[in-house]
Amino acid sequence: MSLEPQRTGPLTERHVVLVRGLIRSRFHWHSFPRTLLQQNAIHDVVLPELAGNGDRHLESTPFGIHAMMEDIRQQARMLLADHVASVCVVGISMGGMIATEWAKQYPDEVRELHLINTSFGCCSRPWQRMKPPALSRLLKNLTNPLKLEQAIAELTLNTPPPSTLMREWLEFAREHPVSTANTLTQVMSAARYRGHQQAPAAPSFFYSSSKDRLVSGRCSEAIASRWNAPISIHPEAGHDLPLDDPDWLIDQIVRNSLSTQ
Repeated sequence: MSLEPQRTGPLTERHVVLVRGLIRSRFHWHSFPRTLLQQNAIHDVVLPELAGNGDRHLESTPFGIHAMMEDIRQQARMLLADHVASVCVVGISMGGMIATEWAKQYPDEVRELHLINTSFGCCSRPWQRMKPPALSRLLKNLTNPLKLEQAIAELTLNTPPPSTLMREWLEFAREHPVSTANTLTQVMSAARYRGHQQAPAAPSFFYSSSKDRLVSGRCSEAIASRWNAPISIHPEAGHDLPLDDPDWLIDQIVRNSLSTQ
C-alpha cells in the first residue's frame, strides 16, 4: 500500500516506510499514515505488510529479524517509485528491530530511523523487553485470534478505543487471523534479536511511552543512550503510541526529520 500526496511546489522529498510490530498489520496504523502525509516535509508514505500478518496472513512469517527485514524491504522497493534511493523508516516495537536491521545491512538505503517503543537483547533484560504480565496474557490467548486481539488492544492502548474501532479490529482479526505458528515465529524472532551496540550511519531518533504496559520504556532509553541518539518520551501514552497520541508523535518525527537538513 502506498499513499501519495496531492501537493505541488518545491520540497525536500522524504519517502517514509511504516513498519508495524508483533502480530500487527498495516491496517492497524489507521489514520496515522494520512495524517503524517499532510505534513509538508513528507512526500509519500508506503506501508509494507509482513508475511503472516494482515493481507498476507496465509503466508508463513520468515524466521528471524533479518529475514523479516528482507521481506519488508523487498515490498517497500516495489511500492516506492523507481527513482527513490533512500527512505525514512518508522518502526514500532518489532518493526523498530526490522528498521534497524535494514539500516545496518543497507546503509545507503536508509536516510533516517525513527524507532518507537522498541528493544534490543544486547541492551535490556527479557522481562523488560516484554513485561511478564503482558507475556502471560498474550500466551493465554494465543490460539484464539479474537481474544488475542482484545488482549493486544487492552495492553497497548492507554486511551480506550472507540467502540467502532474495536469492532473494526475484531472483524479484521476474524477475516485475517494470524496463525499460532506465525505468532510464535514472530515472538521468538523478536526475543532472540540482539540488536546492535553501535548506531547505524543513518540519523536515529527514539520515541517511548512512560506508561507502556507491554515493553519497559527503559529499553528505548538504553539503546538511545548507547547510540548517543535523542529520545522523546510521552508521559501518558501506551505501547501503541501512533494510536494513543498520533499528533504528538507526528510533530516529534517531523521536527527531528527537519533537524537533519
